[in-house]
Amino acid sequence: DGAKVCQFFRIGKCRFGLRCRLAHRSALLTLFNSHQQHRGELVNKKPRMRTADDVISRILWDPSVDASEFVVGYVDRFLGVLERPFCDFNWETNPCDCDYTAELALPKHRIQYFTYRGLRVWDRHTRTDRVFGSTGQSLAPPFGGEEVVKGRTSNFKENTEVLETTAEQPPAVSGQEEGCARTGNTHLEEEKQNQMNIHTPESAPPAPECKGNTSQEQQEKEKDGGRPPKKKPTHFITFRANTPAILSCFQQLQNELTSLLPSSAPHWQTASSLHVTLCLLVLHSPAEVAAAGEILRRFAQLDRNPPVAVTFPVKLKHFHGKVLYLSPQPQLQLQQLNSGLQEAYRKEGWLHRDSYNPRYHLTLAKLSGSEEERIFEGVGDLRVGKGLNFGRLPINTLHLCAIGGDKVDGFYERVCTVTLR
Repeated sequence: DGAKVCQFFRIGKCRFGLRCRLAHRSALLTLFNSHQQHRGELVNKKPRMRTADDVISRILWDPSVDASEFVVGYVDRFLGVLERPFCDFNWETNPCDCDYTAELALPKHRIQYFTYRGLRVWDRHTRTDRVFGSTGQSLAPPFGGEEVVKGRTSNFKENTEVLETTAEQPPAVSGQEEGCARTGNTHLEEEKQNQMNIHTPESAPPAPECKGNTSQEQQEKEKDGGRPPKKKPTHFITFRANTPAILSCFQQLQNELTSLLPSSAPHWQTASSLHVTLCLLVLHSPAEVAAAGEILRRFAQLDRNPPVAVTFPVKLKHFHGKVLYLSPQPQLQLQQLNSGLQEAYRKEGWLHRDSYNPRYHLTLAKLSGSEEERIFEGVGDLRVGKGLNFGRLPINTLHLCAIGGDKVDGFYERVCTVTLR
């Protein structure tokens, strides 16, 4: 009878104990059942998963792990989940203290997953932890699986050309054979080259032949500490900025800025070469070039309503004082247009690492890589371009161009040109 059961004994607060006039027997049974239920809940509780911060520390300080082979998937507030090479971030810098001009930092709570050579070794949503095995999964290379790790080490000793044509090599590896800096100064130097994804066709070397120079590759491999050299882009997808309004404003802006910065005069781009790069590609044979062109043709047949158009607000920006550029707006629509191309080329393994999370820009002037002077560092404080309107640029035509080829009409060698629907 529930009315005769001591309610205080049920909660463990009966002051009378055995002298209590109310029954304690039913309460003891209830207390025992609740205790057993609580123990069952403890048994069924999910094990604690190691955090993203733990994974970062493991990648940084484990001597058997090559950090350059990892990719981070993180949430961008506007663009959704993006991927970026692990070494593009300075993990020792607090995001609140980072100025994002010479280095990148990422809040840990935005990290969604880590991939190693295309394989997800840690995923927040699916509770995958193959770095420590905290959720019960087996360890993945390079954290476990000794046979796989040994096989990978032997593969690195083979010719670089064989590595590039291996079918088992996933797309995420392309271009990630670059060493990751362990100290602040070295990491900062790497950020000056890779951060912001400013790899433009103007600075890239000529496209390599289908059969690489093995001796030269071996020399580069020895200089890089025994690792294969970083893959360089050979082609790129772009759209031209050649409307009358853009060309006119470009000339006026060049005249205004040259009068204030005379040293910038020899570094300006020609009006006929103005363009915005969407994707950098690594294509090693004529067959791959033809297949890349076919992908672009199929992409052009997709319906787009309304068509994408961009503008260029006259707000001068620079990359490390060496590249002067304007940002096309809106970036969100541009990324939505480009995401289909990125995914298609990534599946084939042809997307260059700098195009995983591109920084779209219209290059106005650029210093050569050998020059140490940074003449564009203070360009944001100059009052130039007042009243200039570059107008609206509809993106109707895309080009697949070769890097380092002979220029036609002042523009790059066009392998394939398509008109968007």
